[in-house]
Amino acid sequence: MNRPLESLGKQTLVYTAGIIIGKVASFVMLPLYTRYLTPADYGVLELLSMTIEVIGMITGVGLVTGVFKFYCAEDEPAEKNAIMSTAALGVLALAVGTAGLGLLLANPISKVVFGSEVNAPYLRLYFVLFFLQNFEWVPLLLIRAEKRAVLFVTVNAIRLAVVLSLNILFVVFFRMGVRGVLISGIITGSLMATGLTWYLVREVGIGFKVRWFRQMVRFGGPMVPWSLASFALVFSDRFFLNHYTDTSTVGIYSLAYKFAFLVSAFAVVPFYNTWDIQRFEVAKRPDAMEMYARVFLYLNVLVGLVGLGVCLFARDVLVIMSDRAFLPAYRMVPLLIAAQIVFTWGAFWNLGLYISGETKAMAHGSVVLVPVTLLINYLLIPKFGIYGAAWATFVAYTFRFWWIYYFAQRHYPIHYRWEELAKLYGILGAAILIRFSYHPPNVFASIGWGLVLMLVATALVYRLLSDGDRAALSEMVRRYLPSRTGVRARPAA
Repeated sequence: MNRPLESLGKQTLVYTAGIIIGKVASFVMLPLYTRYLTPADYGVLELLSMTIEVIGMITGVGLVTGVFKFYCAEDEPAEKNAIMSTAALGVLALAVGTAGLGLLLANPISKVVFGSEVNAPYLRLYFVLFFLQNFEWVPLLLIRAEKRAVLFVTVNAIRLAVVLSLNILFVVFFRMGVRGVLISGIITGSLMATGLTWYLVREVGIGFKVRWFRQMVRFGGPMVPWSLASFALVFSDRFFLNHYTDTSTVGIYSLAYKFAFLVSAFAVVPFYNTWDIQRFEVAKRPDAMEMYARVFLYLNVLVGLVGLGVCLFARDVLVIMSDRAFLPAYRMVPLLIAAQIVFTWGAFWNLGLYISGETKAMAHGSVVLVPVTLLINYLLIPKFGIYGAAWATFVAYTFRFWWIYYFAQRHYPIHYRWEELAKLYGILGAAILIRFSYHPPNVFASIGWGLVLMLVATALVYRLLSDGDRAALSEMVRRYLPSRTGVRARPAA
């Protein structure tokens, strides 16, 4: 197997293991959250998070977007350190200004978002949390750049354990609702900020080079409109739902989105934790185009099978673990997962724009993408409500994907394996249709039926792959999934 693919597979498996632990813990908490937080509470938290995120996108000027690009391009350790320390200080300076303004303007922001100032205290708490989370960005980027996957997973596991423990304390025992969730986040953020800042200073020191700061802003600046467009693409439907329905509907829809985001958590995020930096290294290879096509196929096998698993068992999870008020969420899951997969395609294909340096195409796309997304939401959500929001998401994601594909292929054409991809999603789509056509009334029988469909679909997907692809994936499993005794399979000679 090619050495970059070995490294990509090894680290992706480590990242995946860590994220699986986190998601299992989160699902263990689901019964508590859905009984102590109402759908309306979920909706309020979702709108708070989105509001702070869009403000952070604007004020962050895309500073961290180009960190990996400049870090990989430099060979001198001193310059690599300067890049990281400059990025960290720049991010914190911008966060100070953003959080300060947010605390002052919480009342008018709450009135714009919620129609009243009642949630302004929550907004102030969220701005404090936003400030603390900015301490984490660059240290975590450094850990990924150093390819220390185990450390990255350990840090996130510690954060998860602390925040879940505090949520149980504040939400369940003290019954503090939304306020309890935010306070637990602030305490956790303070602890993480202290530890990660110490790690960053120890590794790279403290320094600021105006040259690197200017280059990062110049590179990332055009990405801000695209990030805002992506935000409108992903989250604007919640604001429309809140306006035309209520926060309870937003909460149910947000829960459906949480299931769809499992595809990102279990497949896309661990993959990109490694791929974000390796894709620039692969570009230097003579077989780069072939490798990009292979990696894209493997990524689709990964996200496709994870997405299938979520679709097959989402209803059963909700029946067992949540209040019945949240049960309608499962109906939106397949369409939202399809949208997530299309979104992932765009995220992969934009490498052509990054490698060629033509990121302005994404900025130009935002000018078109935002009004198109808002128009689709306006046409579908008032008439079809929560289902209109799901369809609007899929249509908007598809538009975004074709925009990226067109310009990326113009500047850096890659020949993808479309016939195999069509067969892959044909198999997965058939399994989902069968599942939604028949749900056994007994939940345990339903789980068994879902397992049968999952196993059959996985076997068909495995047979779909070429001998070379099957051999590559099998070797990856043999090398990097050791037995419980710690004995690894011997690498091929």
